[in-house]
Amino acid sequence: MNMSRLVPADEQSRSELAAAYAEITRTRGYVSNILKSLSHAPEGLRRFAAFGEYVRYQTRLPGRLRELAILAIARGIQYAWTHHAPIAHREGVTQQEIDAVNEGRIPSSLGAAEKAAVRYAQEFANLGNVGDATFAEVAKHFDERQITDLTLLCCYFVALGSTINAFGIGLEPDRKPLMKPVK
Repeated sequence: MNMSRLVPADEQSRSELAAAYAEITRTRGYVSNILKSLSHAPEGLRRFAAFGEYVRYQTRLPGRLRELAILAIARGIQYAWTHHAPIAHREGVTQQEIDAVNEGRIPSSLGAAEKAAVRYAQEFANLGNVGDATFAEVAKHFDERQITDLTLLCCYFVALGSTINAFGIGLEPDRKPLMKPVK
């Protein structure tokens, strides 16, 4: 299944879209189904992709922590989970830790800073309702820039997940679902 609700615009007939796709391909290697779903607004696509590039590659968050937070947001969204579980593995997240996040738990093997970031992401996924205790715990481990970067990361992936759900985005044909059913 490519996309069930919105067919991507034809990049061959729209130079602005072709330019956006070329820019995304240069930075990511390909244009994913989720980004193609935004093709009817090429400038919005370009800016959204740039936001994604920032939160993935230019923050002051360690890669392992970044991917744990992404998985906490992606829980329940097969497309995002399947794209990020392998990246989490490459960043040193164990399968047991991935499984725990998939179950909605915070892995006991995480350090205090990673636990705080995962809890922050889990709470942020509920319309940004991060509790005072959770914010205070994050503030013990991260400086203001890192807290802002973590928040921007959560913003991007909540928006991405919402778009995946709204548009019914399916996995690319070369991807096999990796997320276990959420209970």
